[in-house]
Amino acid sequence: MRNPSRTTWISGLVSVAIVLCAAGYYVLRLRSSSPNVVPPGTAAPAAETPSAARPTLWVLSIGVSRYKEAGITLQFADADARAVDAAFQEQRQGPIYSEVRSLLLTNEQVTRESIMNGIQRFLGQAGPDDLAAIFMAGHGVQDRTTGSYYFLPHPASAENLLTEGLRMSDFDEMMRILRRNIRRVVVMLDTCHAGALQLSARAVMAGDTLASGVQAGEGLFLLAAAKPGEESKEQPELGHGAFTYALLEGLRGAADTTGEGFVSVSDLFSYVARRVPRLTAGAQHPYHKIEGTDLTLAAVPRLRDNERAAVAAVAEVAQAELEPTAPPSANAIEVTDFRNLRNDPDNDWRGSMLRVALCTELSKIRALRVYSSEFVGRAGKPEAAEELRSARQRGIGKLLRGSFVMQGDVIRIDAGIWDSVTGVNQGSESVEGRVDDFFDLEKELVIRILRRMPVEVSPEEGDSIKEETNTSVNAYKLLLEAEGVAHDPAAATPGPTAPRTRGLSRGTKAPPGAAKDGQRRQGRAGSAAQRLGFDPRLLWGGVAYADEPAALPEAEVLATLEEYREALENKNLDKLAELYAAFSQRQRDALGAYLDHAGDLRVEIADVQVELRGNTVAVSFTRRDQFVDRESGKLTRLEVRLTKIFSRDNGKWRIAGGA
Repeated sequence: MRNPSRTTWISGLVSVAIVLCAAGYYVLRLRSSSPNVVPPGTAAPAAETPSAARPTLWVLSIGVSRYKEAGITLQFADADARAVDAAFQEQRQGPIYSEVRSLLLTNEQVTRESIMNGIQRFLGQAGPDDLAAIFMAGHGVQDRTTGSYYFLPHPASAENLLTEGLRMSDFDEMMRILRRNIRRVVVMLDTCHAGALQLSARAVMAGDTLASGVQAGEGLFLLAAAKPGEESKEQPELGHGAFTYALLEGLRGAADTTGEGFVSVSDLFSYVARRVPRLTAGAQHPYHKIEGTDLTLAAVPRLRDNERAAVAAVAEVAQAELEPTAPPSANAIEVTDFRNLRNDPDNDWRGSMLRVALCTELSKIRALRVYSSEFVGRAGKPEAAEELRSARQRGIGKLLRGSFVMQGDVIRIDAGIWDSVTGVNQGSESVEGRVDDFFDLEKELVIRILRRMPVEVSPEEGDSIKEETNTSVNAYKLLLEAEGVAHDPAAATPGPTAPRTRGLSRGTKAPPGAAKDGQRRQGRAGSAAQRLGFDPRLLWGGVAYADEPAALPEAEVLATLEEYREALENKNLDKLAELYAAFSQRQRDALGAYLDHAGDLRVEIADVQVELRGNTVAVSFTRRDQFVDRESGKLTRLEVRLTKIFSRDNGKWRIAGGA
């Protein structure tokens, strides 16, 4: 929410900004035909593109600072709307648009009807190759009774939401109608996220997820000013909200990190995502979704020398922040816990379940290197910027992040692929359906995500994802609780959902005592490796140790893993306790609950990968359980990708923790 002053009430803000639409082929044609819009190294054509061949930019800019109801005044919402309108007016004499047409609505002019007319009648005049921009700033609330989110025009209040408020589902419908004629839409939201908006009715609270009211789809670009739980700042020293201030900087050239004189949608989104946390001392973090091919948004305006120097200084800092600390791999992806958008802690475990389920399915694709969030050793819930930084340091090129929201027996899941270097969302997908169909929804989400990844999926791999492997949400929850995943994922010992090709590098020393113990257990390890579908020759990347064939730790590690499998299948809690370096009463109770639930349990462990990490060993594997469900009496199958960290304890390799 915007924080206009240091008063006792907290107000909310929604900014729904910039809807821009253009065909992909137009951008390519523009870059090759305009003298100022050409790819590097390409000669500019002799004549400028005729105005008739260029699109019109349509701008609808809306801001409400003064409300009919006293006590909820904002400082800069109307000023932000005017500034964004003026920034786009600077494109009138540029090389991209033939003309700029705008409609500005502020304060008393902003009603539900004027907003709808502005979208339907004003922007409705735009042609398929034109671009439309919408900026909207003001309060946002949620109706506690219905769960619906509303943008508040000037006359709206808690008592008249139905008649005067603009419901976000209606706004989303207008966007979908608009996109029937225009190929690309960019939506920017500046939403109140912190605390309750002090209106006169207790049935209304601050709307912390107005962005979720805009459905993802091809050609949609979405930027929100702050993530749930954060406050969207209004800063008097800037004369604007931090979000709008960063937008204006980016449009005036700071987002042009290539120096070509143009700002694309992804350029602007990436710049705002980095700039706003700096303006707010890390208190506010924008997030965004990108659906479809990137497009050129604005030409950098001609600036005076002093303005150009200021913009260049900001752009230099932005460019420096892009440099990765490790070369990222486009096929390496980290999956993080999914956020629960509603204040219902009883469902928080579903965020961990989504992460594990997605890791399990994505790990079936051999071309991908899939990492669980525990691999980077995070605790708690890190900021988005910290997640990106950690991924870059590990050479991980992509992050899969998302959220879910439950309404009755319906669940909606949103997921986005984020580039760890630029911070840009490279594609988003959403699925929605009954909670009972969770695994079908999750598999559909994986299939959609894979279409956006730069990997080739074989027919066999695609079929393996579609197989009906997980058939009980309740049993899956019990399994994750037994493994310490759903109970407290932040406390899990760091470990990877290991890549398929990583192993021990040449010259790595084996832990002390491994040679003697390895010789003693070599025969047992051979049978364990065979049963677990494991080939030690491939494990260590083909590195031969002829002088010390038993110096590697996999002999006892694999034997311990086989003992773990047998103890589960035999439901021997005492044996399981012996295999762990520490075995709490909570863990015993959780394992006991799962084993009691699983009748005639059969456990298979397959696709084992191992990584030596200092004095510990990370073992990732796919576990498949089959049993008769005690509650339903049905045959149930569960498949889960887990990582266990093994450490040496009293001469034996034991399980120190799990992912």
